[in-house]
Amino acid sequence: MRIHLLILFSLVAVLFSGCSQSDSGSDPVITSSGSMSIAVSLPSGTTRVLETADATKGLITTWESTDALQVFHKYTHNAAVGTMQGFTFASTGSGSSTTFAYSGAAEYSFTPNNSLYAFNALPTASNYTQTYNTSTDNFTLSLSGYGSQDGTVANLRNYDAMYGTSSVNAGGTPAAMGMSHLTSVLRFDLTNAAFTGTLTSVAFTYTPSSGSSLLPASGSFTLNNTGTVTSSALTGATSWTVNNVAAASGTAPVYLMTFPETRSGTLTITATASDGSTYSRTITLSGLSLTSGSMKAYKVTLNPITTYSFKYYMWDAPTEYVSGTNNYNTITSGVATNSCKDCPTYDQSRMYLGAGAYWDNTTPWTDGSGTTYTGGLWFKKKAYISGFDAGTATKLTYTAPTAGIPSNTSQYFFLPASGLMSGSGANGVGSYGCYWSSSPSSNATTAYFLYFYSSGVFANNNGRLVGYCVWSVQ
Repeated sequence: MRIHLLILFSLVAVLFSGCSQSDSGSDPVITSSGSMSIAVSLPSGTTRVLETADATKGLITTWESTDALQVFHKYTHNAAVGTMQGFTFASTGSGSSTTFAYSGAAEYSFTPNNSLYAFNALPTASNYTQTYNTSTDNFTLSLSGYGSQDGTVANLRNYDAMYGTSSVNAGGTPAAMGMSHLTSVLRFDLTNAAFTGTLTSVAFTYTPSSGSSLLPASGSFTLNNTGTVTSSALTGATSWTVNNVAAASGTAPVYLMTFPETRSGTLTITATASDGSTYSRTITLSGLSLTSGSMKAYKVTLNPITTYSFKYYMWDAPTEYVSGTNNYNTITSGVATNSCKDCPTYDQSRMYLGAGAYWDNTTPWTDGSGTTYTGGLWFKKKAYISGFDAGTATKLTYTAPTAGIPSNTSQYFFLPASGLMSGSGANGVGSYGCYWSSSPSSNATTAYFLYFYSSGVFANNNGRLVGYCVWSVQ
């Protein structure tokens, strides 16, 4: 089965249907080759549901000459009706409608007034299995291997599970069959002006708040004897990574075959370009409803990720923090002369607070280890704070930051939530920030510093033994 793209500009909910004339035959009982055939039609390539306002591409499917169906039926063999069993029917044509035929050495025919069930044979056979329950006449379809998707349109055919039901008339000829999808598709159009060549990798991390994970792992579907899906059990992964994603003109599309369900959660997308640059974005999906056979598209602009190489110091220590040492400066007046000498003073820190701040939990950054974080504070630059140089600007020791990003970021600078160093490692990276000032307190064991998290920003003093980062007046 080949999956193609069709450009669509008016997007509505999709209804999958298909019909074509059934093959006719006066004598359904085969006496020599055992051949049986059925006409099968694919879902039509109509418009799909869209979440964004701009036009997108819809998916259409066509049969290929190499396609096959597993057709289950209570076949007649040597004039006796047997139990439900499945045969492989091979395609004898291509296109949206084609004929599938079984050819075997044994003499079989369709049994009049009985239903038959067809399941497309996926190229990766292990991704799709069917189990028939003789006591309930139900099929259980098990889907797996979804974490191995490579994000391309062509790869979707390995996971596009479809099924159909039909009836056999009194003469032993089956009616034409229209197939239905069990899965749905998401397309992420990842955008950034720098995306003009191949992205070496794109990683997705999803945290669900309702429903199963958007990133599928496996699914189990139960169909009753009319072909209706009566129940499903879905499992998902927390992450999915695809490599060598083609990009052109600032856009890199990534396709994901997933399962129908309504979901809400947080999705973080991180892309790495061939030059090693990284880009990321976290989006919130609320009430995302995916139905069988539908496709939804999201245009997601990824932002470049800044890498910060954090260095932690005891207050004004000449060298970086080492647990068990004690090399902080013990002065009780004046200003720092070593690692903290370029930090804002206590009063300057308070003037930054007086001008307000923004807590940004969406802008991605890394600490140099390859881990991507969000969380940090936007402060107004001193050039835009009236009275800063004169020391007359408003001074505060506490302020509640505004959530989000300032509209005029050129007037602000960003401090990442660097955490602190205590004992053998860093703590709180991405959650809170601790930065020294250049001002000692009158107590030789404490000094002034800046502390912030999502709900508060403080200018206060603390013990000089703890490892905080340094910053500068901007």
